Amino acid sequence: MDNNKNRDDLLQEILNETDPNKSGQQPNTPLNQTNEKKKVNVRWRHSTDFEENSGRVKEIEVPFHEDSIEKDHTSNDAPIPPPSETQPVKSGKAAFTESQFDDAFDLLDAHAKEVESSESKPESNRIVGSSWDKAPLHVPGYLPEMTESYHTSDPLYEDLEGDSQRSKLPKEEQQSAAGTRRKRKRQEHRIISALVMTIIILVVSVGLSMVIITYGQDLLGINSDGSSKIVIIPSGSSMSEIATILEDEGIISHARFFVFIASMSDKDTDIKPGDHELRPDMAYETILSELTSESMDGEYSISVTITEGMRLVDAANLLEENGICDADEFLDYFNNDSTDFDLAYEDYLPAFQDEKFYVMEGYLFPDTYTFSQNMDVSLVCQKILTNFNSKITSTYYDRMEAMGITLDQTITLASIIQAEAGTTDDMATVSSVFWNRLNNATEFPLLQSDATSSYVEEVIKPHSETYNQELYDSYDTYTCTGLPAGAICNPGEDAIYAALYPENTGYYYFYSNLLTGETYFAKTLEEHDANQAMVAAENGTASSTSDDETDNDEVESDEDESTYDDEGEDESNSE
Repeated sequence: MDNNKNRDDLLQEILNETDPNKSGQQPNTPLNQTNEKKKVNVRWRHSTDFEENSGRVKEIEVPFHEDSIEKDHTSNDAPIPPPSETQPVKSGKAAFTESQFDDAFDLLDAHAKEVESSESKPESNRIVGSSWDKAPLHVPGYLPEMTESYHTSDPLYEDLEGDSQRSKLPKEEQQSAAGTRRKRKRQEHRIISALVMTIIILVVSVGLSMVIITYGQDLLGINSDGSSKIVIIPSGSSMSEIATILEDEGIISHARFFVFIASMSDKDTDIKPGDHELRPDMAYETILSELTSESMDGEYSISVTITEGMRLVDAANLLEENGICDADEFLDYFNNDSTDFDLAYEDYLPAFQDEKFYVMEGYLFPDTYTFSQNMDVSLVCQKILTNFNSKITSTYYDRMEAMGITLDQTITLASIIQAEAGTTDDMATVSSVFWNRLNNATEFPLLQSDATSSYVEEVIKPHSETYNQELYDSYDTYTCTGLPAGAICNPGEDAIYAALYPENTGYYYFYSNLLTGETYFAKTLEEHDANQAMVAAENGTASSTSDDETDNDEVESDEDESTYDDEGEDESNSE
């Protein structure tokens, strides 16, 4: 074979002609008469018509003689690399006689070796399959005169670009239709984008509006409670700590925001410690002005001391005497409207208290209080009850639950202990006497405390508008069984602790020497009578004994209150 012959002409010759010496047929025999159509698959890279024919396969059909052999030079196992941007992979089918096929291979192998030796050819231009796998080939206008039909070579790519249903419209109209579709898609994308952006803007706007409204209301004190509260600012508190206190008291809702506003003013460093009267409906500016002004316990404040065992009516008179508030107004508000401060102790109060004379007797915790002159009675009550609430800790509530008594019963028993005990040291032992009687109600149904009888005569009857024997009897422990209807004074913390942690004894009686302050305890009535006789002898006076009674005069303790940090002994049972 002449290698100098033009490759394009030789290849065209091979494909267009048949060999009559091998087949016995006449040249150019019509395909539909004597020749059988055979096919050989050929894959090649083509450098033309990329945009128009990318991904398509050319099927080329050539007539063969009956003795021609079908060969497929393409290996099914050989990988087919993806087409590059300039050299898409195309497949072709051409029919050859065996000799023509061999000659074509010789020609193409020679071409492959020639091109392979050239460094100027790109490595990507290679024929794929069989012995051509590594042979680069570049044949411009390959097989230009042969008839072609297009189809997809792999089901994976079937109708990838919609060629199975190619439009019969002219190319210009196809391009116009394609442009219209692209424009419509762009418009649809713009509409969707606009809707998404609109929704985002609305959500962000609503969120910002809610934030502005919420913080704005807190800043200006809009739509808030107008009731006054006493807020205690400890000395040395930072602005962050002060803001937390205000938030806990319900004066503001956003502590950090308050700190930010305060830092922008010149008042954040001039806060005065002490008690301040504030309201939730105050604007931040007003709150800061109040905190920087003189506190309620400042230079013009009035201090009042409520002693252990003081009765509620006596405390009211003391407040009036010091010009703080009217006594009757105090008694009315303290007993009827003092459960509106949202304090923890309020949840432990009994729901029904109509049988009590002074409902809140016992809840005015003995302490030294600082008030201002002509102070609002609600603020006076709030300050007192806030102090009481802080003294009754969760440990006390847990102890009450363990002993099976309520807060009101604890305060009632503590008030009797406070009135009966000669000294603080005797309180736990006095408490054991009452607990022993309560736990042995069959033998000792009555507590028989003189202090309860004195409360009826000195407090209830003088301040009652009508005679009510049932009320009197409900407080007198010489007639009522168990604890009286309510407290008879305001006990201090020592008495409250003693009521919850009595000493473990077998005593059922006690008797006090008012002159010496000493208390004598007894287990039996005989021992109790002996103690009475001994006290009478010590005092140089005759004293008659009584049958089965605990005869004792009321003793008020002027000692300072003390705090118990450790738990006392368990309650004692009677022997």
